[in-house]
Amino acid sequence: MLLFTPGCYLASSQINIMKAIQLNEYGPATNLKPVTVDKPAFAANQVLIKIKASAVNPVDVKVRAGTMARVMPKTLPTILGSEAAGMVEETGSDVKRLKKGDEVYTMPNFFSGGTYAEYVSVNENEVALKPASLSFVQAAAVPVGAGTAYTAIIKTANMQPGQKILIHGAAGAVGSFAVQIAKIKGAYVIGTASGAGINIIKSIGADEVIDYTKTNFSTAVKDMDVVLDLVGGETLMKSFTVIKKGGLLISTVMPPPADKAAAAGIKAQMIQTQPDAVMLTEIATWIDEGKIKTQAPIVLKLDQAQQAHEMIENKTAKGKLVFEM
Repeated sequence: MLLFTPGCYLASSQINIMKAIQLNEYGPATNLKPVTVDKPAFAANQVLIKIKASAVNPVDVKVRAGTMARVMPKTLPTILGSEAAGMVEETGSDVKRLKKGDEVYTMPNFFSGGTYAEYVSVNENEVALKPASLSFVQAAAVPVGAGTAYTAIIKTANMQPGQKILIHGAAGAVGSFAVQIAKIKGAYVIGTASGAGINIIKSIGADEVIDYTKTNFSTAVKDMDVVLDLVGGETLMKSFTVIKKGGLLISTVMPPPADKAAAAGIKAQMIQTQPDAVMLTEIATWIDEGKIKTQAPIVLKLDQAQQAHEMIENKTAKGKLVFEM
């Protein structure tokens, strides 16, 4: 393993090595180190993707810090990153749907190779053709946020036309996709936000917007079919009172208390999204049809990984962070 230099980086495009950001031990952002490593091998059911852009997620920060080591341990050293866009470089012998040169985007499973690198190998069922209307940088920012929203709205809630949903944190990376996917399914959407987020939610079709800095949502709405909580804490706990009997509370940040759900006569669960090529394909179709709008990401270089993690920890990132290769 070698630290990369500009000269070494040029060489990596000519031989079987690649530039990557590696985590050797859990801890602060300074533990993210630029290295050159072998390009990943790929199995019969996998594709090797030459990454054009890779996104950063809050979960990456938690993994790096070690706060998820008990429940989702990584074998160290490891390369972080769980979404990217690029071009298919090679395909395994069992791959039928994709071919060399395809422009794709992907959300690899948690325990496979990370995307803070020039190449990644992923299972065919974790890759889809990227939205044709988006650049690689724009597409790299989509899979996790849109996938989580899709998992909540479609796979978990099975939203139906006319149902009402309250989305907390509706202007964020997941929330903005959730608003739009819920509208695609014909739901009546109420979103909570503040500041510039209010106009964002309005611009993507929310039926109502609640400024949570001025209005207590628990007294402003009632009889929700679904509440999607992307905030946690007090927001989640207050949400039990606005859901009608038989309704559903979904959280992406903390498990809702089962006893409280039972007392309220509702269902409640915490969700995580899983890699799914069918899901990514449908999301890409909606984007290309203009049914889903994406927000412009903040673009950094791969060797700015430490800075990216610090921006998330310090809450100074005003948008999705994407590494452009």
